[in-house]
Amino acid sequence: MEKKGHLCTVCNQSFSQKSNLTRHMKLHGTNPNAYTCDVCGKGFTQKQHLTSHLKQHQYPNIRQYKDGVAKVAYTEAAKTVLEAPNKEVDRKWLDCKTAEAAARKSGGEMWKGQIHITFGKFAGQSFRWLLENAVGYVVWLMSQYLQEGEKNELLKWQKERMLEYVRQFPPVSCLLDKRLEVR
Repeated sequence: MEKKGHLCTVCNQSFSQKSNLTRHMKLHGTNPNAYTCDVCGKGFTQKQHLTSHLKQHQYPNIRQYKDGVAKVAYTEAAKTVLEAPNKEVDRKWLDCKTAEAAARKSGGEMWKGQIHITFGKFAGQSFRWLLENAVGYVVWLMSQYLQEGEKNELLKWQKERMLEYVRQFPPVSCLLDKRLEVR
């Protein structure tokens, strides 16, 4: 049983140690030091819990056709992007060094997923977004690159990073391998 001494002003629960009261107050949202996810808004009482939670936002949610095989059909989000007339790309993605620095800063261990493609019908979208919404395009693009190469240095750098990223996800990688076998 907790000794009285540090009382919660919201629910009147008491704590023997001030640190326990401080942690408890974060549950009520009254502590300005509460830890909130910038991606989804979920709150946490401890920084380590937020850090652990943030990792889930780094990995793409790849839709599956069947177990171990990604669905290649475009999502509604992809169709919307295709219909958009303006495909402006942030300038930081137009240089290999600034692109890598920006991706590493925001992407943690899965930083390659943060890189934005600067060409084609999905220009301006991140690699992660592409795996979540346009797997068929990614497979086609990577097979073209592996068969024909790329002369433009920026596009070559992007395609090499995308290939490295894609190879981390067997449901997509297996589709690429099948496409390459057919040719």
